[in-house]
Amino acid sequence: MTVKFKIMLAAAILILYASTYYSGYLKGWYAHSEHVNSQAKAKVKKAEKAVATGEQKAAAASTEAKVIYRTVYRDVVKYVNDPNRTVCRFDDGAVQLRQRAIDAANNIPGFDEPALQDK
Repeated sequence: MTVKFKIMLAAAILILYASTYYSGYLKGWYAHSEHVNSQAKAKVKKAEKAVATGEQKAAAASTEAKVIYRTVYRDVVKYVNDPNRTVCRFDDGAVQLRQRAIDAANNIPGFDEPALQDK
């Protein structure tokens, strides 16, 4: 065997090992990619199910909720342009209207958590 033949044989063996390693690497990478994609699909399905449940709950609550529209005519400028801005005293009618709106929003059937703050 000549030196040239030995070098060619070593190069061929090296190329064979490198191609085998690379194909195994790609096979592992594709398997990992497929695993991650299947996990993502499962997560999306779970999220869609949770959203659908929430939407059904909201639709049921909105059909049962009674909406009362009232136009509030207040002089907002007197609260904003007051030089003593740290102290705001709202009249009892506005406070009662706000509290009734909060109570109505918190008593909508179909939702467990309160939607707004109590006071």
